[in-house]
Amino acid sequence: MTRPAAITIAVLLAGCATPKVTAIVAPVVDLRAQPHTDAQAGTHDPLQETQLLYGELVRVLKTEDGWAQVEAVEQPEFTHARKWQGYPGWVPASALSAEGRPWPTTIVVSEPWVETWQDAYRRQPSTWRFPMGTRLRAIEMGRQLWQVELLDGQTVWMPYAAARSLEELAALPPLERRQLILRHAERLIGEPYYWGGRSPADPRVLNKRAAAHGLDCSGLVNLTYRAAGLDIPRDAHEQFLNARRLNAPQPADLIFLSERGNPERIVHVMLYAGDGKLIEGPGTGLSVRRISVEDRLKQPLDWLTSGTVVDGQTVSFGSYAP
Repeated sequence: MTRPAAITIAVLLAGCATPKVTAIVAPVVDLRAQPHTDAQAGTHDPLQETQLLYGELVRVLKTEDGWAQVEAVEQPEFTHARKWQGYPGWVPASALSAEGRPWPTTIVVSEPWVETWQDAYRRQPSTWRFPMGTRLRAIEMGRQLWQVELLDGQTVWMPYAAARSLEELAALPPLERRQLILRHAERLIGEPYYWGGRSPADPRVLNKRAAAHGLDCSGLVNLTYRAAGLDIPRDAHEQFLNARRLNAPQPADLIFLSERGNPERIVHVMLYAGDGKLIEGPGTGLSVRRISVEDRLKQPLDWLTSGTVVDGQTVSFGSYAP
């Protein structure tokens, strides 16, 4: 299969002059295949597409009875229309900013969830909490706090250790970037599997109508790379399409599994953690886990090559890490 040219946000935004481009204004929002539907956690919900994080850009195609049909331009997707586009679906119109995103982001949240305060003395808690992978506009406050400007113009403060500068991440040496990806993945071990999920569990969410939280296999990979400053597609098949092909993985590279009997269709992705281990979101009803390659694929890594078939599924290796 030929690897396509790299897909970037700039490419997906090209030609967007007519449809409105705006941003998400909730910590996490479910992108649904149909409007007026609620996500069903703990099951394979066929209407659950993906999740959007605060500040992520969407292209608004139309609105209907309080819902908006959008393309999530920061999550490149190919399968729905057999062309690269922003991930398509529906979100509540109330989750969209009226102003768009007028500023570039400068930091990305690196903790599973981070709390914020209304004041720099951390005496007044803010209602805003953000999950890993959220990109925000902030200035550094003496390596103690980040001062964050939100989309509506208000300001909150968060711990300096809870986020990383995107500029600093871009300058990391390759080995440090790979190690950081794996540290993020290790922080998410034990998180619940949630089909279409792309956010760690938030124990403080009690409202049943709020977005459910958890991670599917490709959401785990997408989020850990995003938190390390790297943009990759959302779904396993798309991650495979745009990855560099490998004969053998290095730590933080990806191990793909195809649909049984169909090597052209990728249905699962795992992070290689080094030392013969991998980290994956294994499936509905299970949690993100670390497991040996041999236990998971019935063969040690040294015996596997791209094209090896295990229980009817074809194994492939790919990379986005430098």
